[in-house]
Amino acid sequence: MEIKRCAYIVDFKGKEVPKKLNKMDVNVAYVSKKFNYAVVYLDEQKGEKLLINHLKRVRGFIRVYPSLFYDENANI
Repeated sequence: MEIKRCAYIVDFKGKEVPKKLNKMDVNVAYVSKKFNYAVVYLDEQKGEKLLINHLKRVRGFIRVYPSLFYDENANI
């Protein structure tokens, strides 16, 4: 059984959003403290709405958008 994954970019300010991402059921691939963004992988079924619903109440959260560099053909 193959699980489809999606890559998302999470923009934030401060330190609370990366801490919350580490506690969630997502794969945090990269966190840039200088440019305030994180690259996150999660199941396609869960989708962007679940990520937004968990983060919208966290102080410092700005937005979530799909990664432009994600390649479905290289999905492992």
